[in-house]
Amino acid sequence: MSAADENLALAQTQARAAKARLDETVGALRDKVDPRTIARHAADGLREQGEVAAAVAQRNPGVVAAILTAAGVLLIRRPVMALFRRKKKSVPHITRKGAKG
Repeated sequence: MSAADENLALAQTQARAAKARLDETVGALRDKVDPRTIARHAADGLREQGEVAAAVAQRNPGVVAAILTAAGVLLIRRPVMALFRRKKKSVPHITRKGAKG
């Protein structure tokens, strides 16, 4: 076998190895950007955060109650204020003579 044949065989081997690495990388990227994979990772993250939040809430029930109360007050403040707001007495509208309107 001549040196040119050896170089060609080496180049073909290297090209096959490079193609195999590229195929593996493309496969990994396709898996990462697959919507099902993204949704699964998001659901796992939410589940973990929910578990952490539940544990914190169980350790601090007073704080949770205070936060929920504050949020409730913020949500209903306008309707409650409307109940206690005084209605303005209506003043008869006085127009000047000759004024249009």
